[in-house]
Amino acid sequence: MKHIVTGILAHVDAGKTTCIESMLYTSKTIRKLGRVDHQDAYLDYDSQERERGITIYSKEAHFRWKNSEIYLIDTPGHVDFSSEMERSLQVLDLAILLINGQDGIQSHTSTIWKCLKHYNIPTLIFINKMDISYKTKEELMNDLKTHFSSNCIDFKSTDAEDELSMLNEDIMNHYLETETIDTSLLQQAIFKRECFPVFFGSALKIQGIEDLMDAIIDLSFIKEYPKEFGARVYKISSDDQGNRLTHVKITGGVLNAKDKIGIDEKVDQIRLYNGKQFEMVQTAYPGMICALKGLNNYEVGQGLGFESDMTKPLLNAYMNYQLLLPEGVDALTMMRYCSVLAQEDPQLQIEYDEQTKQIFLRLMGSIQMEILQKEIEKRSKVKVGFTTGKVLFKETIQNTVIGVGHFEPLRHYAEVHLKLEPLPRGKGLVFESNCSNDDLALNWQNLILTHLKEKQHKGVLTGSPITDIKITLVAGKAHLKHTEGGDFRQATYRAIRQGLKEAESILLEPYYSFELIIENQYVSKALFDLENKHCTFKIEEDMNSLVHIKGQGPVRELMDYQKDVIAYTKGKGQFICELEDYHECFDQDKVIEESNYDSEADLNNPTGSIFCEHGAGYFVPWNEVKEHMHLQIKEANTTSYASYVKHTVREEELKKVFNSLGGNNKKAEKPIKKKAKVDLNLNQIHIEDKKPECLMIDGYNMIYDWQDLKDIAKVNIESARDELINRISNYQGYKQIKVILVFDGYRVKNNAGSHFNQGNLDIIYTKYNQTADSYIEKAVHDLKKKYELSVATSDGLIQNAILANGAKRISARELEIAVKNVNKRALSYLKK
Repeated sequence: MKHIVTGILAHVDAGKTTCIESMLYTSKTIRKLGRVDHQDAYLDYDSQERERGITIYSKEAHFRWKNSEIYLIDTPGHVDFSSEMERSLQVLDLAILLINGQDGIQSHTSTIWKCLKHYNIPTLIFINKMDISYKTKEELMNDLKTHFSSNCIDFKSTDAEDELSMLNEDIMNHYLETETIDTSLLQQAIFKRECFPVFFGSALKIQGIEDLMDAIIDLSFIKEYPKEFGARVYKISSDDQGNRLTHVKITGGVLNAKDKIGIDEKVDQIRLYNGKQFEMVQTAYPGMICALKGLNNYEVGQGLGFESDMTKPLLNAYMNYQLLLPEGVDALTMMRYCSVLAQEDPQLQIEYDEQTKQIFLRLMGSIQMEILQKEIEKRSKVKVGFTTGKVLFKETIQNTVIGVGHFEPLRHYAEVHLKLEPLPRGKGLVFESNCSNDDLALNWQNLILTHLKEKQHKGVLTGSPITDIKITLVAGKAHLKHTEGGDFRQATYRAIRQGLKEAESILLEPYYSFELIIENQYVSKALFDLENKHCTFKIEEDMNSLVHIKGQGPVRELMDYQKDVIAYTKGKGQFICELEDYHECFDQDKVIEESNYDSEADLNNPTGSIFCEHGAGYFVPWNEVKEHMHLQIKEANTTSYASYVKHTVREEELKKVFNSLGGNNKKAEKPIKKKAKVDLNLNQIHIEDKKPECLMIDGYNMIYDWQDLKDIAKVNIESARDELINRISNYQGYKQIKVILVFDGYRVKNNAGSHFNQGNLDIIYTKYNQTADSYIEKAVHDLKKKYELSVATSDGLIQNAILANGAKRISARELEIAVKNVNKRALSYLKK
């Protein structure tokens, strides 16, 4: 039986889940058609998925069609869950790219197409919602050929055979001889991505679904699998009982229940999932997708048996967040739950700072943050918060250097020399060894390479992750008796950091590629904005007198620009963007200064090395370390790197030898150090007075962001406002700082505005046609010389104005947590 693993991929709301429902219904796998809007879709069984009407987690289903077994993977369509989608790609035999016939190609559709091209996956295209689309097939096909490939072919058109015959020489020769298209040649062309069959229909009305299912069977290339066992892990999940499940595709041989994998791992069960339901099977065959119960140590992306690990993902999160924990919650305890989530989604890249006891993680967007917050609460019974996200910078180097590390405390020994070379943008980190086995045993070399790969190495400018560097092991030295595995870990880490200190490092930041579509009258405003945001772009005009501006720009400058576009175009403009890559930071010096990172104070990532003398270890800083190395250091641009011992004799050692051989055996008297005089002129010392603190709060922003106040506001907005005033008043009384609470009054005609006090809390109602944002912006400017200002708001539009005037921004959630903690403390004091 033919086994085909197919993934359904699409931009959000294209109809992915509905398409799978129709396929399962047509194959008689389910008896009733579910709908996303009715919250009864077969695969969207998670409560959050049904509530939001989107797919969050990839899920499997399988059915038989034409004597073949089709394994379907439903992937998330929302951009926030792109990493979940990408993990599924590397186990697909065939992809179905779904496009909404109403909207055509969208930004995330283009991202998916890039991923499919990157992983070289054969692709069918299904244009959905044709029953309600105002676009013609010809218009949609023209878009596909323009943006994707000229070999996108409508398989139901009258010209299909003519277009197919032109795909390659073999198909053309066969067509000229027989006037038919050979199926096997066509399968090979699709497998090589020389052809992209296109189908039209409506999943909701089950139109075109059978044609699509037939195409999956008829057009997929039959793979030959090796007899040796192999599998790829593409997902980790848990069942309702908390059992860990390892989801794999079998890529060779057979796997039986109770088989051992590796030394101490055993498969307890093999499960075939259909939505939430599963059946247990005794044997899994090549080409099948299944979940294995009993494996505890395998991670997403790993290969089992002969199979190699998956390639590094193309899509990565570029925003960094700190997890905010309620008072009394231990960070290490929370890390246990976070570690499980990181196994299920490695792109979270959760980090724990031991010094500050803080947890940091990376997210793709606000929807993912909300989902993660509820998932943590579900598992740990703790409601966490997040700081305002910060763009994740990266660091790389401009020149080739040799980095050296030495680790030799008493009874330990390891020395490592690494060559660091810059790579083109987007290449990531590449590791290899160019060290002779005669100089360093192969097992030590492999261990060093493992240590290079096991950690996210920090740069020396801001402590950001390094990227686009080739790191080559060129020399190393071990001790026959004293070297242990951990010694090479220390020497390897120190060699990277020492090399980075010597290199010319540069800071990188994420860039969007964007398209701005506006009317002619708004062009000057758009160009002014884009130039101020350090974007590069070009301008095009279409037949409808709309202006298309395409370009690239920094994410931190453009992340909230969609709101600005809607505002100044009165809702008529469109700003489409997607993450492109990392480019040089346009204000590197300013970012480095603001980061306040000191590479020498980062004790977890030392730049110097440890040497041993007279039975005791001593530290040597990075800029002196090469003078102490035991192996000779060659120039970075040399092709060969001989590793032989360099004997360095110091003057102090020569004196000791001289004295011990009959010279002066008396210890030299130590010179008496004179205390330096310090002349302090107290009249010249100026101690700057610390300005008092002032907190400004956007009142309605808090009400509609704090869930309990939001619930109250649905019933009575005045009650919600009074409750907020009481909480903030208590907060102000406890903190003893100036607090200004601002409410919008701009919609109330003839409102002159008002100002009154409750205790020491200033409460402002803005006048007609004046928003809270505009009031706060002006007040920040007026008060900045008198106070240390902070502004509590989750409105990104006012952020630049706040920061430009030297004020700090606090999100609504940060303030909510602070107010709750203060009020809780105040209550505990009252009870005493």
